[in-house]
Amino acid sequence: MKVVVYGTSSSVGFIRFVNEFTAIPNMNEQWQRIRKHFDGYEFTIVTTMGAASHLVDYDENKKEIAPDGVKLIVLPPTADTDTYVETIRKEAPSIAIAASYFGGSVDWETLKDALIAEELKKVGIKAVSNSLFAAETFFDKWTTHNVLREKGFPVAKATHIPAVYQKLAKENPALFSNVYLDLAFHRIREMEFPVIVKAAGASGSSGIFVAKNFEEAKEDILSRDDSSDLIIEEMLKGEQFGTEIHGTKGNYTILPPFKCKLDERGVLDPQIKVKIGPITDEKYRIEELRSMLRRLAEEMGIEGCAQVDLAFDGDKWSIIEVNPRISGMTAASAALESRYALEVVIESCLDEGINYDMPKILEKCISFGTIIESYDDIDKMKTEPHVKYMEKGSPLFLNSDKKIYTANIILGGFENYAEMAQEIERLHKFYPTVINELTVLYAKEIANHN
Repeated sequence: MKVVVYGTSSSVGFIRFVNEFTAIPNMNEQWQRIRKHFDGYEFTIVTTMGAASHLVDYDENKKEIAPDGVKLIVLPPTADTDTYVETIRKEAPSIAIAASYFGGSVDWETLKDALIAEELKKVGIKAVSNSLFAAETFFDKWTTHNVLREKGFPVAKATHIPAVYQKLAKENPALFSNVYLDLAFHRIREMEFPVIVKAAGASGSSGIFVAKNFEEAKEDILSRDDSSDLIIEEMLKGEQFGTEIHGTKGNYTILPPFKCKLDERGVLDPQIKVKIGPITDEKYRIEELRSMLRRLAEEMGIEGCAQVDLAFDGDKWSIIEVNPRISGMTAASAALESRYALEVVIESCLDEGINYDMPKILEKCISFGTIIESYDDIDKMKTEPHVKYMEKGSPLFLNSDKKIYTANIILGGFENYAEMAQEIERLHKFYPTVINELTVLYAKEIANHN
């Protein structure tokens, strides 16, 4: 069987970021595990130049390296849907699998993936991608809100400010009053605070502002000059979680969630991004959650993988947002199964016999980020037995002569959370620049309550 795995990108900023990215184990090693599992299959990667760190490795000149035994086709960043379709068609695959990562400033790569899949199907090529309906719904947070609400999924109370109305009075001197903003502020006053103000089309937690009262919300909205629409929503009460949906229609793995450490604002801590899972305590009504997410997958046409952000208020679950693509959560959830993110996507689409929809077989894992002055300790720590996966990210420049580095780390293979907390405390003593006190304390908190 010949298989094409394709990934797209549309952001120059994203390309600059991934050119600094390094996976541990590297992508060649990950591909060899995939090839071993699918012995006799022919794999081809079709991707965008400079934006495929989740698919291939890079050399010292930042040029893509084809994994051993895998054909690599690299298209220019300007390659459109038709170019992708024609390139994949010429390979005459039995199946094409969409595998894009997050899209930088605008999270819409999954739209292009779905368009490619739609066109491939028209020429008789089987393609697995999240549906165009899912892609079009979830890349915009206001559309997400409306579609989920209409389908009966629990979401936060929210309102919307289109960018055109936000800027209208500023750009048109004939208007001395912005009536649409008056309407938006009326709706915001009726909300329960705190509220979250964010760009409707932005990627991840980009541009999020938490307003404790109406005056803070109004000030933030008036100070913005977003090209994207805004969405203002009540902050959901309780604890926050993230999980993944893997597979294809009729064969979904719905994983129990990871619990997320929140910062003082009540949102995922942007510095260390600690997530621990799987959380299976029945006080969280896990099977009720999994049933809801299975319905979400079926009705929205999830194919491959999708990441879901959630809140639990002690009684019921609510959906914060859905990202139908590979994400940082994919790597974390894959570690529950002793797999890698790319393995999850490919195996979920090619092998219907694989299904991890049984919480009792999953290992305990922790995923966290770190900011460090060098990668020395990261390179030493990679030999530790509980290290499942690492990512080295882009340097962050503090000033003209100093830079710091980012990394994401996943530890796993723990039988229980007490064992995890003990190991993280031990590693903190040897690698204090990598694992900070907040991560240690959060691991202990989870161990004490699960």
